[in-house]
Formats: sequence, C-alpha cells, structure tokens
Amino acid sequence: MSTIAPPPRSGHFWAARGLLALVGLAGLGCTTQQVVCSPVDHSGCVIDEVRVVGNRAVPDDEILSRIATGPTGGSFEGVPLVGVIDALTVQYERFDRFVLERDLERVARIYRAKGYYNAVVRAGRVRRIDAHPAGSTEVKNARLLVEIVVEEGPPVVVGGARITFPGGMPKEPRAVLAATKAKHDLQKGDVFSEERYERARLQIQRALTDLGYAYAKVEPSATVDLVNNVAVVELAVSIGPLCTFGKVELIGLEQRVPDWQVRPMLGIVEDEEYSTKKIEAAEVALSELGVFGAISIEPVLDDQQVPLPTKVPVRVVLQPANLASVRLGAGVELGDQVAVRGIAGWQHRSATRTLDRFAIDGRARGIAHPWRISTIGTGRVEFVPELSVRVQYSLPFPGDPRATLFIQTQGSYGLERNHDPPRVLDEAADVPVEVLLENRQGYQRTFFLSRLLLSLSHNLSFSYPFSLYFSESSASSLLISYLDLFAQLDLRENDDNRYDRVRPTKGVLLSADLQVAGFGIGGDARDVKIQPELRWYASLAKGFVLAGRVGVGLLYTDNYGFTLDEIVPARDVLAEGGDPTRRTEVNRDVGLMTKRGLFSGGPSSNRGYGFNEIAPHRVVDDEGLRLADPDAIGGRTRWETSLELRFPIRGSWTGVSFIDASDVSPGFAEFRFDHPHVSTGAGVRYDSPIGPIRLDLGVRVPYLQVIGEPEVESCTNDTTGAEWACKALVLDEGKPADSFGLPMALSIAIGNAF
Repeated sequence: MSTIAPPPRSGHFWAARGLLALVGLAGLGCTTQQVVCSPVDHSGCVIDEVRVVGNRAVPDDEILSRIATGPTGGSFEGVPLVGVIDALTVQYERFDRFVLERDLERVARIYRAKGYYNAVVRAGRVRRIDAHPAGSTEVKNARLLVEIVVEEGPPVVVGGARITFPGGMPKEPRAVLAATKAKHDLQKGDVFSEERYERARLQIQRALTDLGYAYAKVEPSATVDLVNNVAVVELAVSIGPLCTFGKVELIGLEQRVPDWQVRPMLGIVEDEEYSTKKIEAAEVALSELGVFGAISIEPVLDDQQVPLPTKVPVRVVLQPANLASVRLGAGVELGDQVAVRGIAGWQHRSATRTLDRFAIDGRARGIAHPWRISTIGTGRVEFVPELSVRVQYSLPFPGDPRATLFIQTQGSYGLERNHDPPRVLDEAADVPVEVLLENRQGYQRTFFLSRLLLSLSHNLSFSYPFSLYFSESSASSLLISYLDLFAQLDLRENDDNRYDRVRPTKGVLLSADLQVAGFGIGGDARDVKIQPELRWYASLAKGFVLAGRVGVGLLYTDNYGFTLDEIVPARDVLAEGGDPTRRTEVNRDVGLMTKRGLFSGGPSSNRGYGFNEIAPHRVVDDEGLRLADPDAIGGRTRWETSLELRFPIRGSWTGVSFIDASDVSPGFAEFRFDHPHVSTGAGVRYDSPIGPIRLDLGVRVPYLQVIGEPEVESCTNDTTGAEWACKALVLDEGKPADSFGLPMALSIAIGNAF
C-alpha cells in the first residue's frame, strides 16, 4: 500500500496561517467575553463588586480574602482597542448562589473564632448595577453587586481561667509561677477568641519547656454560656520530669562545612538543663552563618516509655546552600545624582573550610555632574567616572563561633565624599574628586538570639583631594584614625511574633554608636562622636503600621573646627595677598569637618531634602569668592525625628505617609528646635525578593523650616542687603535644591526608610 506525500508547505502558506491567527485573536480581543447568566436568579452573571456591611470586629479585607465570592478585576476590562490584553488579564467572577451560601457559613465561622458566637451573617441583596431599562431581562452586559450583611451581636467574654494539675502539683514553685504568668492572654473580661485560647495554651507549654520540662502538655477546655455570653476556661497541665539534653546528632553536613565549627555554634551541651530557648537560639545562630538553605532542630521525645526518659537527644538536620556565588548587576540612578552604575563581585562562605567568608567586588559609576533628577538636560555637565574595589574577610572566632573577627579594605576614586553638587556648574569651576583609601578591622558578637549586637573596630581612612583635571588643590590630604564601639538591641517582630528586620510591625530598635578619633591612635583629627537612635513600631490594624524614629548626634572636636566658629574676613584667605597660615588652617578645618561632621537629609533621613543638604555650609571659598552654591561641610549637633504610617494598597504594593524633621547646627550641644526643617509627603513600596523598593516624595512646609520664616534664608538668597556677612568666611544654612521648581525632593531606594 502506497501513500501520497502532501506537497511541501511554502513560506507564504505559514505566513497566511499566522495572519489568520492574528486576525482571529484580534477579533476575540475586540469583543468582551460572552456573558451567560440567568435573568431569574442572576446565576452566572459577572460580579462587579462585593460589599460587607455591619462588620466592626473583622475588617473587610480579612473577610473578602477568605471567601470564594469575589469581584471581577482587570487592568483593561472593557477597553476594545486592547481587548486582547483584556481577555488575557481579566478574570471574570460569576455569581453562584450555592457558593455564596457556603461563603456566608465561612464568615459566620470567622466571627465564631473571634468570639462572636451570636453573629448572624446573611446576603443582604444581590442586584444589578449596570445601566438597564426597568423590567428588562437582557443580561448580556449584566454586572452584579453582592452585599453581605453582618449582625455581630455581643461577644463572648472570658469569665475566668484556671490552671489545674491532674497529675499532681509540681514540686518546684517556679513551674507553677511560670504557668500562672503565661495565661495572661485569658484575663477576665477579654473577648474569648480561638486565637487567645490557643495562644494561652502555647504560652504555658512554652514557659514550662523553657524551664526544662520537655514533656509538658496543656489540654484546654472551655464552657461557653451563650445566654450570658461568658466562657469559663480550664487549662489542664501535665508537666512531666525535669529533663536535660542528650546527644546532639548532626545530619547533612558536607566536607566544606566543618563539624567542629558548627557544633559549638549550637550552644547545646549534653547533660545541661533542657530548654526550648536554647533550641531557638541554636536555629538563629546557624541561620546567621548564611551557609545553610534549610535548618531543622528537633528534640527526640519518647513519650511511650514508662517512666519518661529525662535525657532528650537532639536531631539537627541541615541542608548546605551554595557556598560560592557571583554578583553582576547594572542600573540607572536618578535622584540627587544622575548616573549609570554597575557591580561585579564574587564571594565564598567557607573559603578555607572554617566557615570564614571572603568577598571581593568592584563598582563603577558614570555620573552626569551636577545634574539631579529635576535638572537633567540643563547647564554645563561633566562626565565623572567613579571606581571602587572592596575586599572583605571574616572568620568565626575559634572556640566562640557567635563572635566574628573581620577586616574590610576599600580603595576608590570619585567625587569627594559628602560633596553637595551645585545647581549650575560654572564654566571655570573645577569638579572636586579624591582618592580614598579605607580600612576597617575589628570584633563583633551577638547575644540573646542575635537580638543584641556588640562591635568594636578600628577605622583608618586616607583621602587625597584634587580636581577632575588633576590641577592643584588648595585642600591637603587627610589621615583619620578612630575607634568605633557600636551596640544594637533589635526587638522588632512581625504579626506572627517572629523576629523580622525587613518588614517589622511591632517592637523597638535601640542603637548607639561611639567613635573616638586621635587621642593616642594617630591621625589628623581628635574628636569624640556619639549617635544614639530609637526606632519603634506599632501595629494598628491588619496591614497598618505606625513607625517612628528619633536620633541625636554630638561631635566634640579637640583640635579642629575652631576657625569656623568665628567670622573670618575673606581677604585673610585670598590666594594672593592673604595669610597663608590662616588659609591652611581654614582649609584643614573645612576638610576635617567634611569627613567627620554631622549631616541630615536624604532618602533615609529628612525626605524633603537632598542627601546631606541640612548642615552648615561654607559660603566663601579659599579664593575669597562668594559661592553661588555653598558646600555643606557638616556640623557638631544633630537631631532627627520621623513619623510614618504604613498601609496596604493591593497585593505586593503598600503605601506610606510621613512627617520628617531635623536640624544640624555648627556648635557643640547647640540644639535649635526653632529650625525644624519639617517636610511631609507620601510614598509607595513594592515588596520585591530583595526587599521593599520604595519611592518617596517629600515636600518642605513653608514657615516650618525656620519657625516664622517662609523659607531658609542664606547668603545665596539674601535680599536684606546684609552683604557684609557674605563677604566673610562664615557658615551658612544653605538654600536647599528644588525639584521641578517646587520645594520638594523625590527619592528612590531599596528598603524601608527606617
């Protein structure tokens, strides 16, 4: 039997088929999806909106997220020209009365779990909200509103809670005391919710296992009086024997991750008193190493033996992660600077098989100086290349793996650190750049589940300034050497009561940084700098968080900065005819204050200002010329405070509204609360895998920069005729830059502002 092969298909044939497919798809997109629904009971009609009425104890979002009946959503619904996208993106939700009935039961169950046993949930009404003639049975374009009505009624409250010990009262008073204190979530008069009920059980059990009672169990029961809306709770506690740790079994270690480093990191020693706190601390300590993809630490409890064994073995199951990684990236920076940037790096988390970490990375930027996001395309611009190379190495301290020795060295070339870009770059103006060499080495250790961090380091930096075209600079090189003692107590948590440093909803963060430069450790600067800060977070409702921050900075200078405390006539610092000694002193003080002074303003500070804009500014340069754009050189007293409301928008998007205030003054302990520099604004965040990506817009409030003044007065906008002040080398407030001609600042960053 023979077959006849079909003729070969030409390119025109396939092109014709593709064209027909596109025409068919376009035709499908230019019409909305076919709506099939019943004109009698609306079954199958499109749900346009679901509304909850009468709910006070449970927010709308919580109810709507847990029911199947939902509104139709899509970005291009009903737009014919992009109907193809509409058809692909819009998920049409159809009305089903049987689904709605089950949803009403779900809502009633939610209320019961919240303690509202008498709540009545019903469908208020299901009606069409599209335009249609009265009595019409045409349902082709029908759109429905589904309304769920809740009658909450009074909640059931706790009438009392008692603890019993069916197996007999424990001999140790501390066990009874711990169990009694742990039931604080079931106080008389509290709403009797399942969450409180279960939390009290777990808290009592956890309090006892923390004390060494590994087999402790709590069996709760409740008698609910629906007539009087009162619940009486009984918590039956069986404690079991006081236990100690047994052998620790490590499973899953590879040759690259040494047992002799991991085992001490656990902090679990055989024959020591059993405690779930120690197990939790071990999990946190192992996660801090950053070399494991999964960690599981479980006690091996054998509750079938009689009597119960008092020695509890521990099984640690580990899954090592990829220890070596390469980083490559590029991006565009728009804000106080306009630049393209790239990064390339490599790191290994156990370079010599001792859990030591080695990392090297190089960064490059091309800056369009002095453009900002609001001045792109205006005035003279210079392309400034920036390059930096950083090498880091850290080693867990032998015998104490929770302590770390570290060293970091970095070399860079680019714009001067803390340089405030001018609004306009004059044709004759030089662009200040520097070579900067930095080294940091020290010791750090964590305590209390890694919530407390202590660090002591020695820091050394050498800077050599010059102009972009390698012309001679009037500033001299600087060597700064200082000791840095840093302490941080992090008590931030999320809604699940877990430690969370990225998206906290409650708790506090306390930190303090003490730096001592000179005084026997060398360098050109002798000073003492201290910077304490408090951050706090409070959960107001599901997804709503109120966050605040207050910080202070003080810089005591011992051998520099004094020439800036007085008015220096400009003629004293002239390049020709001036006093060279005086000029050298002034330039040295300016250079050291620029490196060691205090600043405020920017995406993680006062968001109505650009980076480091709030600070004393140098009004006249060393040539005796009045600067159109004074350079910020830092001050010796700073205070900052912020208040921020974070709220959900949709999905991975959240929003914030904020108020920031701060000031930096030139004198030591000179707190100027009449210079609050208040800015307010709003922003959005997108929850990405690398952290929240945020955009903030801060607006400076008139008359609240300097109390009673419409704007910050400076020599650059002086209209009073007091030119004598601007003819001397004085420190000035400095006029902040505008964005798009308005008193505001736009910033884009990764991570929360605080």
